[in-house]
Amino acid sequence: MSLAKKIDWRTAVPGKTTVLCLERSQFIKDIEELRSRTSLNWVTLSAVQLRAQQERWVPEADRLQGSFSTWLKEPRAAHLRPILECFGVALLQEAQRTMQIDAVVAANIDYWQDEAMKLACRSLGIPFLVLCRENYTIPWTVPWHHDFLAQTRFRFEGAGMAVFSEATKRAVAPSFDSSDDIWVTGAPRYDRWLDLPARPDGEKKHISLITFNDPGYMAVNTFLETAAVFDRMARADTQHALTWLVKCKKRSDKAEVLASLGAKADVHLKFEYDTPLFELYPRSRIVIGYNSLAMVEAMLTDAPVVVPCWGEARAERKNLLLDYNDPLTQRVITFAQSPEDLANLIDRAARGEKLLVGSPEDRRALFEAHVHLPGADGGPATASAATEAFVRHYVALAEHDRAERSLVGNSAARNISLSERVSA
Repeated sequence: MSLAKKIDWRTAVPGKTTVLCLERSQFIKDIEELRSRTSLNWVTLSAVQLRAQQERWVPEADRLQGSFSTWLKEPRAAHLRPILECFGVALLQEAQRTMQIDAVVAANIDYWQDEAMKLACRSLGIPFLVLCRENYTIPWTVPWHHDFLAQTRFRFEGAGMAVFSEATKRAVAPSFDSSDDIWVTGAPRYDRWLDLPARPDGEKKHISLITFNDPGYMAVNTFLETAAVFDRMARADTQHALTWLVKCKKRSDKAEVLASLGAKADVHLKFEYDTPLFELYPRSRIVIGYNSLAMVEAMLTDAPVVVPCWGEARAERKNLLLDYNDPLTQRVITFAQSPEDLANLIDRAARGEKLLVGSPEDRRALFEAHVHLPGADGGPATASAATEAFVRHYVALAEHDRAERSLVGNSAARNISLSERVSA
């Protein structure tokens, strides 16, 4: 099968337990960390390529997250189930000609294109696992997810799931037979953040804006006002030799920002997409953003964080990742009350004034309110180690199940042989 040839085996070492990951954006950050911090093989296959292959059989109307798993058991799509299982089995068997696959890992529990791999794993006795790349700590998201699961009637039919936080565990729990199969491991991508060295003030040359122009942030107008202030301050800065950086969440952000500011903004603003935040934040005098886990990530550094808090961004608590009324959050994050307030904060940072950062203990506490950090409970010291333990647990269960089935099969064969001899 040609798709199996697209699996990236480059980091695999023979003899190690091997995990096939269905690679997606963001998820690759965790995979890269797991490759460097665990003794497992983490090989990858593009989820986009996996999807493209299946679009030949699955009608567009059926390609619906959550619902597709239910429809495969019903007349609407039951005819697709054997096709997808056959496809998944063939893919895994071809892959195993290169190296044994001990587990398959996806980034979400309910993407339609992952169902073929779930079916194949069940058929072959391979654990299908999830390392969830989503984190549900904005208050409205947990009840919303419960409603979504009830509406789609989705049930997780894999082996287990690892999540970043207790909130995410609560969000997905209704789709599991046992919540014990949801492990709170934290996020491997943050392991490298935990011991980041502070940069000298002289190396902090960035004024950084993290885009929140997507409608999903529910603050498009506030972002446009924020970007206009950022652009104006950048144009006025002629003496500080700073980098005025717009960190884009997606590639299309640059075009959208320039459409609102004018193409000339490209001269004095730098747009980046791929720069890791753990490299950017220690070099930043100020980080500006809204309703994004990226703001929480900054708590693992000493970068001052400023969050716009006017207009759409002064939202109800249920819609906010960071609560502007929370005393802990107020101790480590500055909430700009207007465009003018934001301009003043940016000017102070550009001139070298140190803005509010709070204590390292408070910053760590705010981070832990959103993402679990292993180690405090005497368990694995890192999220990568916790994730490795999670994978090994289900691989061992699968090996035990295979051994038991083999024993049962051998016993049945011996009984048949004995019966034949007695009859003879």
